[in-house]
Amino acid sequence: MSLTEASKTTDADPDGGRRVGRRQRVLGYVVLVALPVVGCVIALVAAPGGSGAAAAGHSAKSSTATLLLAASGVLAVALGAGALAARIGQPRVMGEICAGLALGPSVLGELGPEVSDWLFPPDVVTGLDALAQLGLVLFMFGVGQELVQVQQSRIERGFTLVTLSSFLVPFATGTATALWLWDEHGGSAGEPLAFALFLGCSLSVTAFPVLARVLTELGLLKSRTGRLSLYAAAVGDGACWVVLTAALALATGEGAGDQWWKLLVFAGTTAMLLGPVRTGLARVLDGPVRYSPAVVSTLCVAGVAASAGLTAALGIHQLIGAFVFGLAWPRATKRGNGEAALTSVATIAGLLLPFFFLGFGLSLDLGDLSLSAEGAVLLAVLLVLATVSKVVGAGLAGYVAGLSRTQALELGILMNTRGLTELVVLSIGHEAGVIGTQLFVALVVVTLVTTAMTGPGLRLLRVLRPAKT
Repeated sequence: MSLTEASKTTDADPDGGRRVGRRQRVLGYVVLVALPVVGCVIALVAAPGGSGAAAAGHSAKSSTATLLLAASGVLAVALGAGALAARIGQPRVMGEICAGLALGPSVLGELGPEVSDWLFPPDVVTGLDALAQLGLVLFMFGVGQELVQVQQSRIERGFTLVTLSSFLVPFATGTATALWLWDEHGGSAGEPLAFALFLGCSLSVTAFPVLARVLTELGLLKSRTGRLSLYAAAVGDGACWVVLTAALALATGEGAGDQWWKLLVFAGTTAMLLGPVRTGLARVLDGPVRYSPAVVSTLCVAGVAASAGLTAALGIHQLIGAFVFGLAWPRATKRGNGEAALTSVATIAGLLLPFFFLGFGLSLDLGDLSLSAEGAVLLAVLLVLATVSKVVGAGLAGYVAGLSRTQALELGILMNTRGLTELVVLSIGHEAGVIGTQLFVALVVVTLVTTAMTGPGLRLLRVLRPAKT
């Protein structure tokens, strides 16, 4: 019997029962299934609460239920926003970032404060923040690994000049701008040198993961400008994390002796990770015992957590430790299990990063950005300086290194991608009290705008000068 014939007999009972129509089945589900479920829910909600241990147990279960509902909602919204961003030509991470902002006080807090308070009470936010921190340290581990991969690749001609210029020109622009902004936008740490270093760092960042995604989507990953931008972004971001470490050490407010002691311990730990620990891990992974991918992935995550926890204990941000362990992890092992672990870690990080965007959105209210003339000037100046310093710094260096004018402009536009890495840097600086809230919000807007400009800017360049691309 064909599938068509079989489908026609599905409503008939082979034992002689009567046929049942679709409407009757739906009515049966509504009356016999849906209504009893609704009645049970109403009865449970309306039931009087217990006391003592029973009430505490009920509260704990309620918090767990809210946590799970909030987690599922965050992931669903992030997934939908990422898909929408991809459809309009933006990286998925842009949609996920906007989803996190929308779930915070900027949108949901304004439109439905009761829903926001119910979904994200303090105890639930604490649980989600723990997931976010794990996702962040795994993400920074991946950034360190990407830097290692770039260093092992064939170096393009002009790499050194492009890397130095694309980092130093925005960095110098940021530190000079700090002289103008310090009095009104310095953070609670009250350290002007840390403020200047941080602002220079924030303008110098190029988001390596987002840049790689943009290059892949536009088919530029194997082009000369694509390779140059990846090299420069990876090395430049490494330099940014070094500068950020110094800025955080200055912002702690401790004595110079304590700061130098911590930096020396951190330097020694880094040397150990990049030397003996890296060699030992490679020997273990290539040793006589063949470990399963699950065991290797567990070892990798445990190492990331230990390194991050150690730097956090030293008073240096935990993400710095995760980044260093990413540099130390042996990617190219003979059996390939070091590489296999990276896939698992990247999957976990991608799953957990939406919780960081949520935490970021909950901590940020775009209403804090002043709509006065002064606030508009601040935003406009930062946007112009961030864009021009990156495009000119990278593009002019590329032109001197032998790129055509169109390729040089393409390189500058690519290097202006900030994205997730910049948000992580800004979050660290704001939490440490290096920058004030209004400057923090303004830099977040600059990050979103410059990242969103990359794809359309490159497409426009292709339309205007198609023969030279």
